[in-house]
Order: sequence, then C-alpha cells, then structure tokens
Amino acid sequence: MSEIIIEAFGYGPRESRVEVSILYPIPENMRGNSNLIKSWCMDLVLFTLQPDLKHNGSWGCEICSKPARETNFTTATWTHLPQPRAVVYIHHLCEAGENPCNQAIIAQNQMMAAMTPGIGPQAPAKIREKPEGVEFPLSASCCNCKKDSTGTPDARLRRCARCKLVRYCSTECQVTDWPRHKQNCKHIKSVKWVN
Repeated sequence: MSEIIIEAFGYGPRESRVEVSILYPIPENMRGNSNLIKSWCMDLVLFTLQPDLKHNGSWGCEICSKPARETNFTTATWTHLPQPRAVVYIHHLCEAGENPCNQAIIAQNQMMAAMTPGIGPQAPAKIREKPEGVEFPLSASCCNCKKDSTGTPDARLRRCARCKLVRYCSTECQVTDWPRHKQNCKHIKSVKWVN
C-alpha cells in the first residue's frame, strides 16, 4: 500500500469527458493510517492536482455549455482497502454557488450518494464563497498564464507531450509551469478523451 490509485473524470457539455488514471505515492509516515491517507488525498486533489485536472480541455459548462470558469470537485475515497483508491468527479461549470447549473450538479451528487450503500443522503458540501469582483480563469485556458485569450476555440494550445493532459499556449508557459507540473506529470498513467 505504498501508492493510491486515483481515477479522475472531468465532465463538460454534451457528455464530453476525460478519464485520467493517476498512481500517486503515499507519504511513508501515512501508510497504514486510513484517516491520514484520506485527508492527504483530499488535499492532494484540491491543491496539487487541481490545476492539471481543470485546465486540460476546451471545457464549457456541463449543464448549459457556456464557457466554464468554475469547477465542482467531488471525491470518494476507499483508503481502508489494501490498495487505497479515490475517484474524483470534476464538473466544469459556468458558475458555482447558487447558480442553477451548480445546483443541478449538487442535486446529482446527493442522488448518487443516496443510492450508494453505506453512504446514504449527504449534507450539501460547503462552498467556498468567491470574493466579490473575482473572476476565475476559463477552464479552457492555458494551465500557466490562464489568460482568457488562451481559452477561446481558436487558441492553439499544445498538450504536455509526456502526460497528454495539461495544455499550454507557448513553450515559455510550459517551461515556467514545469516545476509545479512535473510533480504530477510523472504520476499520470493514462488519459482517455471521450466525445
């Protein structure tokens, strides 16, 4: 149990999705402790893997197809198993919070939890409030500079040649982001695009 298997599914409009398999080493001091692994895994997904799982495709809102700026990450973990696992669902949205698109995803997540044996109905996840006046970068934008101009359909972004997941607008942006991305790149085992 030295690694955790993470299966990530990113969803966009018209049933488009990306399926990403990640094999990440568990820190030695956490091995064998299910609760520590679960907490570490949640932080890993939300703070370390998040840029790579968000800025990787020409994403529109999963519900209304408008350009996506926000994401709803839902993670299920099975860290008590001999081979710890996590499944991450990334829903690309035009807007989070009380927006009808986000509310549709929250309702979907609650329905899935209610149908899952041993889980049952869940309280809605706490949503971090977006600071007033802040606009998040487009999900379709370059993983480094995140300029809106790089998130348009005519922008010619190139994927990382090794992992085939993240996208950059230029060699300069890829080189600048490499110290951050290389920590994830080597653990991405497969990427499959659907639709």
